[in-house]
Amino acid sequence: MAITPNFSSSESLSTLANVTFTDTSTGADLTLTTRRIYVRLANGNYLTTDGESTTAAYESWSYADASITLALLTESTTANVTVDWYAGATLTYTKTILTIWDLYDYVFAFELIQSQTATPNIINDQNYYSNFFKFITNIWSAEAAVTYGDDLYSSQSALNVNQNMINNESNYF
Repeated sequence: MAITPNFSSSESLSTLANVTFTDTSTGADLTLTTRRIYVRLANGNYLTTDGESTTAAYESWSYADASITLALLTESTTANVTVDWYAGATLTYTKTILTIWDLYDYVFAFELIQSQTATPNIINDQNYYSNFFKFITNIWSAEAAVTYGDDLYSSQSALNVNQNMINNESNYF
C-alpha cells in the first residue's frame, strides 16, 4: 500500500522555541521506518536544534511517533520544510511546505498592547503608533507572502524588519 504524505507544524505559546511537527499522511505503508525533517531558510541555510548549518542538515523523526517537538526557533521564521519518509535507507516519499512561524512577533505585539494599557500616555510618544502599525503590517505581509504568494523571501524580509524593531525596541517604542 501507499501513503499520501503530509504533515503540519505548530508553535508553542508556552515555549516559543518549540515547533511540533505532526504527520497527517493518509493511507498505510508498513515498510516505513523513519522520517527526516529539513528546514531550509531564506538565506539557504538549514535550521536544526543545533542552529543553522550551511550544509544540508536534518532532524530524524521515528515513524513510530505521530509527532515530534523540536526547539528550533529564536525568532519568527519562514522556511521551506521538507519531510522525507524512508523505508530503511530508501527514500520513499517526500513533501515540502512553505511554513511561517511568527509567534515571537505576535507575543511582542501583545506585550506592546499591555504597555499601552499600563502606560496609556505611551501612545503620545512620537512615532509610536506609526511604528506599531508598521510592526503589525509586517506580520500581515509575512503571512500573506506565504499564503497568497508562496514567497519565502518576502515573508522572511518582513519578519527581519520586525526582528530589527524588537532588537532596537527603545528606538521604536
